[in-house]
Amino acid sequence: MLHPNIFVRLGRLMLAWPKTAMALILLELLLLMSQLPRLEIDTSVERFLKDNSQAIVDYDAFRKEFGRDEFFIIAITGEPVFSLDYLKTLKAFHQDLENGVSYLQSVESLVNVRSIYGDGDNLIAEDLLEEMPQSESDLETLKERIRGKSIYYGRLINDKEDTMAIMVKLVPFVPYTKKDGSQGFHNLADAEMYKAYNEILTLADKYKGKFGDAELHVGGTPASGSYMSVVIQQDFTVFTSVALTMIVIVLWLLFRRITGVILPIVVMGVGIVTTISLMPILGYPMQITTSILPSFLLAVCVGHSVHLLNGFFHHYDLGHSKKAAILYSLNHAGMAVMFTSLTTAAGLITFAFSEILPISSLGLFAAIGSVLAFVITLLLLPVLLQLFPVKRRAYKSDDRVKEGSLLYRFTMGCVHLSTQHPKPIVAMAVVLMTVTAFTVPNIQFSQDSLEWFDDDVPVKKAIKTIEATITGSMPVEIVIDTGQSQGVVDPEFLKSMDQWLQSLEGEELNGIPIMSINSITNLIRETHQAFNGNKPEAYIIPDNRELIAQELLLIEMDKADDLYEYTDRDFQKTRITMIVPWADAIHFDKFLDQLNEGYQQHMGEEYPMHVTGVIPIFSKMFSAMIISAAQSYLIAAIAITFMMIIFLRNIIDGILSMIPNLLPIMLVLSYMVVIGLPLDVFTVLVGSVALGLCVDDTVHFMHGFKSFYAKHGDSARAIEETLLSTGKALMITTIVLFFGFMTYVLSGLENMDNFGLLTASCIVLAFLADFLIAPALMTLRYGKKS
Repeated sequence: MLHPNIFVRLGRLMLAWPKTAMALILLELLLLMSQLPRLEIDTSVERFLKDNSQAIVDYDAFRKEFGRDEFFIIAITGEPVFSLDYLKTLKAFHQDLENGVSYLQSVESLVNVRSIYGDGDNLIAEDLLEEMPQSESDLETLKERIRGKSIYYGRLINDKEDTMAIMVKLVPFVPYTKKDGSQGFHNLADAEMYKAYNEILTLADKYKGKFGDAELHVGGTPASGSYMSVVIQQDFTVFTSVALTMIVIVLWLLFRRITGVILPIVVMGVGIVTTISLMPILGYPMQITTSILPSFLLAVCVGHSVHLLNGFFHHYDLGHSKKAAILYSLNHAGMAVMFTSLTTAAGLITFAFSEILPISSLGLFAAIGSVLAFVITLLLLPVLLQLFPVKRRAYKSDDRVKEGSLLYRFTMGCVHLSTQHPKPIVAMAVVLMTVTAFTVPNIQFSQDSLEWFDDDVPVKKAIKTIEATITGSMPVEIVIDTGQSQGVVDPEFLKSMDQWLQSLEGEELNGIPIMSINSITNLIRETHQAFNGNKPEAYIIPDNRELIAQELLLIEMDKADDLYEYTDRDFQKTRITMIVPWADAIHFDKFLDQLNEGYQQHMGEEYPMHVTGVIPIFSKMFSAMIISAAQSYLIAAIAITFMMIIFLRNIIDGILSMIPNLLPIMLVLSYMVVIGLPLDVFTVLVGSVALGLCVDDTVHFMHGFKSFYAKHGDSARAIEETLLSTGKALMITTIVLFFGFMTYVLSGLENMDNFGLLTASCIVLAFLADFLIAPALMTLRYGKKS
């Protein structure tokens, strides 16, 4: 274990060459800050899991072969679709989208959706509105041609024929020129996605009123992600500004001098910039979770400066020199501050091993930031104190809680209860832990990012409206590999697949309805029907392999893009796209199981099926979230208990010190069970984050108690002196942390609100536990008086 004198020796080293130390720190800061422009914001689905995850590997392979699966949906609702003016306006809107949206892969609507029919002996394969209707009779002919076909109804037009959808897909990868002049590709970034989204919104606004009284809604998973990206940027600024303002006020009230405010802010600023700068260096984007890092580190790490400055000002005001006061503070508080930093990091680093990238990156960089903040405080604060003038104030007394104050009366009440009635307090704690131990395992999990938005958010309203009137928002992409070239044109294979797909039409799997299915079997049916005089009874899969190949060859000549949307060039693989409504990821796991069961019943095991796209990613996220919660909570509790045993140099004391830290978390998790609030990608962090923070107060209490008890062997007196001497600091750090996490209620995302409220509640409960339960445990452990 480190000896406290190591902090004194380090302080002497820094104070011997303060200007050199300052110059080196500034140089390090400038070098790291140069990396900040490389920091990207990324809320895309593919960045929710790590790059080596099998779901992401499969998804990337799919997109390289077939393009992006996600799509923006523009729904035009409330006006009859089949009118000459409506279709003319639709075509103009479609063309403006094709010409005015950046990073475009495709636009699909009634304007350019395929239309295959026979005209005498000729097969016609063209865009549906390639020839615009000129009369009412033309409209009737158009309606007769498309009615009853799934390529149109339930996908691009609803059954009432008063709502029409336009699907806009962006490219999955964007080309760029590397430093060596060669060309590379990167995933479509959030900024690029948002640019396209904004262009779509602008064009939608332009066409409002041009479709009569129809309303235009822009939804889809990319729209949700783009909106979330904007919220993250806004939250980043709001959280940091509010947290900084709150900390300035608290520091001023605590120290009542300008150096007590400015110096901690400078130190924290360097710590935050250093931490954030490491993200682009290590290849991590700013995501929904890591957007809280600046305000989190502000709230957490101000405690380092507070404890060191508290000791410095106390000693400096007594008349000692700056150097002596700095070294006194380092010797007095260095060890406790180091352990609070390490325990905070230990609570967070457990999430770094999660498969969910937003959770993993927050755990990693919050832990790194906690340790860096301690190191930078230890190196920079003494230098700043030495170089900048610090006004000496008249010494008033000491840092004990002021007698007669509200905090004094509260503290003495806690001292009386915990030392005179320790058994009932500990018994109550044991009962609560026992009850919550049976309650916590019943907690539910959820991952529904749409429910994070308020009901009046336009993108949420749009998605709800679209799904209520025409089609779903989420694609399920299926790739079947026949294992041989031309295997897709085998009639037996196609008929088996067609029977399976027909069995799914209009069905629900695990409560999720399948709203539309699009595959090569639709294309083959349409083509064969066109070859046979457009007869309804000819809408089938032919029995002859050569006939199928011949019909597809004709389609390849006229509409190759439509054909290769469903198969590769060798006709070895085929793609099926199902559209389902937005749903909680909790339902996707069983949805995929039921989908696979049905496939096995119809197709057997001869042809491997791979399901990819956003839904398998969400399903994997849900499973990983449960594993992350269980593992991180357990590992954090064990790691911090072990650290407390080392710090206190006593196994029993170390174990007992965890009770006032674990109980608040168990109470909050039990409260979530009672009110039905599930754990999601944010609230799953509450336990480990709170544990890492709550133990800080316990470290200072146990450190003080053991010191005072060693002096006079009286546990009651040691408890009183500890709480009166550290109570003010504990209250200040609790206030800073409480309001720091309460700033998250200003977020535009409900789950971030919940995270802030729950973590703030844990911190307050931990403060109360350290004033009541921890002293009661020490009273029973050491007796009222030795």
